[in-house]
Amino acid sequence: MRTQGAIRDSDVVDGLSIGYLKIFGVWGIINDYRTTGKKNFIIKFKIFVTLLLAVPYIFCQNLSYFMIRVDIQKATFLNLHTLPALQMCCKILIFWFRLDSQSRLYSLAKKDFIHVAEDKREEAAKIFRKITTKANLLCYSAFLVDLSITAFSIADPGISVDYLLHGTGSMTAVVGGRQKIMGGWYPLPMASWPYYEAIFVYESLLMIWSGVLLALYVSLFYQVLICLHAQFTVLNLQVSAIKIFPSIDGNRKNTYNRDIYSSLNKEQIYSFVRDHQRLLSYANELRSVYNPLVTIILGMGVFVLIIGVFQFLFGKATKPMFIFKFMLLLAYQGIEVSMFCFGSSSLETASSDLQFAIYSSDWYKEDIQFRRAVQMVMVGARKGVTLTAVRIYPVNVETIMAMLQFTYSVATLMSRMTE
Repeated sequence: MRTQGAIRDSDVVDGLSIGYLKIFGVWGIINDYRTTGKKNFIIKFKIFVTLLLAVPYIFCQNLSYFMIRVDIQKATFLNLHTLPALQMCCKILIFWFRLDSQSRLYSLAKKDFIHVAEDKREEAAKIFRKITTKANLLCYSAFLVDLSITAFSIADPGISVDYLLHGTGSMTAVVGGRQKIMGGWYPLPMASWPYYEAIFVYESLLMIWSGVLLALYVSLFYQVLICLHAQFTVLNLQVSAIKIFPSIDGNRKNTYNRDIYSSLNKEQIYSFVRDHQRLLSYANELRSVYNPLVTIILGMGVFVLIIGVFQFLFGKATKPMFIFKFMLLLAYQGIEVSMFCFGSSSLETASSDLQFAIYSSDWYKEDIQFRRAVQMVMVGARKGVTLTAVRIYPVNVETIMAMLQFTYSVATLMSRMTE
């Protein structure tokens, strides 16, 4: 890999919060890789701890279908509690294997990534602050909800060990007995000392670790997406300012095309073309890196919705605390889905608006070389940039409605299967 310079705090676009990236070492991981081309100790330690905590849990849950009594309602319940560990593994492994691309994509967070004219820098800073403020709010919301799930789950375990070992159907039918944090089965006497206490500590560590890492890495990925959106918006601002004025020669006013001059010189126009081509190349790389991530997030979102509908339809007298914790989980999944659906939709709008910004300017009054340059940009901006899931499915606001429709269809099918 060709090394790149470290991103200093002063280089970051106005308003973007990177404090939590520094606290948890991610900022150092990115800058170390940019300068040395090597993965540092922090990311290796995180990978080791993540796999050490998550893999045994995921393995035991898959093994449980062959070791204990399971019906469709209990199976959905077991799958629900496997999601945090599975999501955590997927996100950190995507970051590990695509760290080269991710560290390069973080160049989009630099305020000088594209050339900004001196007279437009104040307006560009306002655009950056406006966009990043909304992004920061979503990232902090993800942390708040995720840590709330962790805190409530540890404070009030609420998962009956007897139900996991012997019960089926609704969990409320099993009263009393010891309670667990997560709905997991293990090849141990889970209700006996010291195994119960050891499992409680293990699940507490897994919940805390996954609670932090899930929100951390989704915020990390989301920041790059929103910075690309901000860069396109600033480029639109500059391109829309192209104006043509008649020249004045002292004796008479010339209004012919050969005697007019542009508010921007040709070098600036060519820099717009270069910046646009650079943004498109980064957008293509971002789409490639984020395709598995977005596919997983949307798939998990649909899965949680289906489980939620099924549990509430057939769970009968579900415990209030279980409902509350499930609503928090649903809220977190909603935040993740909203991040990438609305973020991708905003990126698509900003990248396609560039064509309209050029068309609304006075580009057609200039000479042939000038017109060719801006026409090249218009052709490139004809189709907006967007994220994809499963390589071909475009992700935008309409994706949320499609997810709800699919959830309704699957939940209806599952309800008929149980009748």
